[in-house]
Amino acid sequence: MVKIGKTELGEFPLLLAPMEDVSDPPFRALCKEQGADLMYTEFISVEGLIRDASKSLQKFDIYDEERPIGIQIFGAEIESMGRAAEIVEEAKPELLDINFGCPVKK
Repeated sequence: MVKIGKTELGEFPLLLAPMEDVSDPPFRALCKEQGADLMYTEFISVEGLIRDASKSLQKFDIYDEERPIGIQIFGAEIESMGRAAEIVEEAKPELLDINFGCPVKK
């Protein structure tokens, strides 16, 4: 049994990675319908999230039928990361993932 925190995912879970401009709600719904056990939102900029940027907030939409779901955030400033984590917590995702190794140069 694969378990992340309190979330049990079965013996051989199928996971959907956070993909920019791909893992939006319609795509996640399709993946869930096809058997995904755990999905992530697109990764979300903490700076956009704490400033209520519409693009970041749009990525924050989660629906109950998608659960369990994770939200991945990225940023460089520790204070912004903490504030964004508090915002993410309000959505009650099963997982909060912090992107520490994205190869994108920016």
